[in-house]
Amino acid sequence: MSDNKRAALIGSVCGTGKCSLTAALPVLAAAGIEVCVAPMAAASSPGPAKEKRIDLGGGLPSYADQWKKLGYSFDAVLFELPENAKEADALASFLHAFREKDNLILFGSSSWNGNGGKDGMTRERAKLAEQFCPLADLVILPACDAAFLTGERERVGPWNRRTVEDLLRGICSLGAKSAVMTGVWFSQDLMGAAAYTAENGSVSYAFSHRIAGEWLGAGDLFCASLLAGHLYGMHLSAAMQLAVDFTADCIRRTRESGDDGKFGLKFEACLPKLVNQLGTVKP
Repeated sequence: MSDNKRAALIGSVCGTGKCSLTAALPVLAAAGIEVCVAPMAAASSPGPAKEKRIDLGGGLPSYADQWKKLGYSFDAVLFELPENAKEADALASFLHAFREKDNLILFGSSSWNGNGGKDGMTRERAKLAEQFCPLADLVILPACDAAFLTGERERVGPWNRRTVEDLLRGICSLGAKSAVMTGVWFSQDLMGAAAYTAENGSVSYAFSHRIAGEWLGAGDLFCASLLAGHLYGMHLSAAMQLAVDFTADCIRRTRESGDDGKFGLKFEACLPKLVNQLGTVKP
């Protein structure tokens, strides 16, 4: 990078498990990007146990006020879907406060493989997602959530190109400038992502080796590495391929270690390769 970049991360913090902020933060930090964190919620461990979730969304205005007083601005803001209307209102105000002409607002998902997890899209979450698509420059969703959000018949792969591209256009029709859909696969051997840019109608694909299963935090790692690529000046298609390769490497290393990935992926050992690809380490 020619100058220092700064990103804001808005999401959940888990006491155990490598997902959401605890997955995205180290990826961006390793890439040399200054990160400011604004937690919306905290939980002792990942999973569907919502009764253990502590709502911190009410603190977002205080973060915004303090950062404005410090004169902070952000090259990018990465946020995840809020859980309720109160969090949504606070998040929308935060995004408006830090929106600039040239920065990137990225709405990302923790899911990766496109089959939908326990915390997948519901009607209530879809309404919130519709609210935030127009506020985002780039929306990243797994295939099943994209299908739910756009009113298409929910399904799993293998996919066909027409369906994939219709779903991407559907997300952009909700107001996003660009969309990326993960969990895209056409054959048993490869899995990856597809991207669409509304301005010029361009579509691109990125694939790596396919490893089936549910992998906690994989979507967070994908979003963070794609954002890192963007902040290094990569075009969306190149940043997406970087993120697909990094996520697949993290999944592969986790599986080969014998770990079931219940508490996240062994991504730390994959960071040096990512950093080298970004060009922060000279050969």
